[in-house]
Amino acid sequence: DGFVDEIEELSNSKCQELLKSIWPIKLALVKICKLAFKLIHSTTKLLPAWHTTLEAMRMKVTNMLRDVLTWWNSTLDMLEYALNHCQAVDSM
Repeated sequence: DGFVDEIEELSNSKCQELLKSIWPIKLALVKICKLAFKLIHSTTKLLPAWHTTLEAMRMKVTNMLRDVLTWWNSTLDMLEYALNHCQAVDSM
């Protein structure tokens, strides 16, 4: 395939150090993914609250983008959306 898993080439201590350093990023990504999923699938409670929050903050009412396996760059799009709407995300 030509792909190299560089983590496998690291020593055990370097691998543990790397995993420890990226843990906060992974945790934040998981939380954003869960929020996006809940917003999309909770059309009676959470989604209206999201729209109300955006309106109160005088932001354009839009739905959070979701990470989709078959959609190229969907994780990046979701993260950019979350960063652009960080005050609304933090209030949820």
